[in-house]
Amino acid sequence: MRTLKTILIGLLFINCTAQDKFTYECSEALQPYLFTYLETLEKHDIKLKKQNFILVFDADIMRTNLLGQARGMFNDDLVYVKINPKLWDLLTNKQRIHLIFHELSHDIFNIEHTELIALMKPSIPSPQVSLAMNIDIEIITLMSYIKVTKQ
Repeated sequence: MRTLKTILIGLLFINCTAQDKFTYECSEALQPYLFTYLETLEKHDIKLKKQNFILVFDADIMRTNLLGQARGMFNDDLVYVKINPKLWDLLTNKQRIHLIFHELSHDIFNIEHTELIALMKPSIPSPQVSLAMNIDIEIITLMSYIKVTKQ
């Protein structure tokens, strides 16, 4: 597990060969959630292509009521997810996992909102509903959907 995290950190924070330069940026507090997402993709044998990758807290989004925004959705050369730092602090851990999985799945796999998958519904559940949610089952459901529709 430690080796996998080292590799992921390396991929996120170094450039590839001079021929294939990619930018990787991730706010420190978001890194554990990103690593969980990437480890989950690997566990489900879902490939992630090399591309510019940004997952950051962004002050611009604080002017909205959005928790997050997948700015790179439908742009296969860029993953660019902005998270509202002010609202992030109000979320439970399960809600944070939900948010990161939701936004990264939008951006990386171009998955749109759907009522069929709990993690891809248009709004995040309340803390009470989130507490009752089996996040592991919902993640498996999302990964199965990605595998069937996006691979």
